Amino acid sequence: MIQAVLKGKSLGYEYTEDILTSTVFGNLRYIRPDLVLIPFIESAFLYNEARTTLWEKLNIAGIELRCFQKVEYIFWAWNQNYGEPDLILIFRDHIHGLDDLLIVVEVKFKSKKSGTDENDQLARYFEAIHNNMESFTELSVSDFKGEKGYIVYLTEAEACSDITATTQIINRRYDIRENVFHLRWHLLYKTLEKMYSYLSSCEKVIVDDLIKYLEKLGLVDFSGISLPPKSLIADFSVSYPIFYNEGKSALIQKTYFDHLNDINIELDENIFYKGE
Repeated sequence: MIQAVLKGKSLGYEYTEDILTSTVFGNLRYIRPDLVLIPFIESAFLYNEARTTLWEKLNIAGIELRCFQKVEYIFWAWNQNYGEPDLILIFRDHIHGLDDLLIVVEVKFKSKKSGTDENDQLARYFEAIHNNMESFTELSVSDFKGEKGYIVYLTEAEACSDITATTQIINRRYDIRENVFHLRWHLLYKTLEKMYSYLSSCEKVIVDDLIKYLEKLGLVDFSGISLPPKSLIADFSVSYPIFYNEGKSALIQKTYFDHLNDINIELDENIFYKGE
């Protein structure tokens, strides 16, 4: 799919959340988790005053994600009572023998959270893993016996209101406040750039495509624009207003653009572009 997107053959399907989920996380499966997946997931944060990250929360609980030797990706595991989370990550085989860890990831692109109040999507998924694991059709989930209860809400934009509403529902039912974390897509792009030098040559091929894919979808930080060259600034620095009358005759209308010098701007010259 990723090649179809990069070559403009995907007919716009790259903008659907399911395709986005499978393309990104399907490719991350082939990269060592401690290099991309784990740093990315760990950067999710709570909407509390301290903006506590998932890494900090897990660290307080004595859990170090990088000590797990395997990660299982389970896409769209169906729960008969509470629905279908986009992705469940199960971290297995801790080097110190700690219990396995399950994290639910709900992915959004342009859409909002589904459901409100008692039908709140994130609250339903929390209920599913908290009280109804046996109703998942995937055996890896229904038979899971380790640590659980963490929800990561992955979106393009700010999600404070969505997460706050979910947190209030969960708190009323279970007196649990800090278990729904927000993660933004642009942090994946930053993680890929930051960890690039540590990747193997095969991993770099995958990451190169992922970077292009995220750029195509606009899931990157806006890093500003560069200033035009001084020569171009000088050409446009004419001290005339936009519209004015020249001389005594009000009938001779002039514009700012009449006094601009003819200049040659090459078509392949990028005047505004992403800066470092």
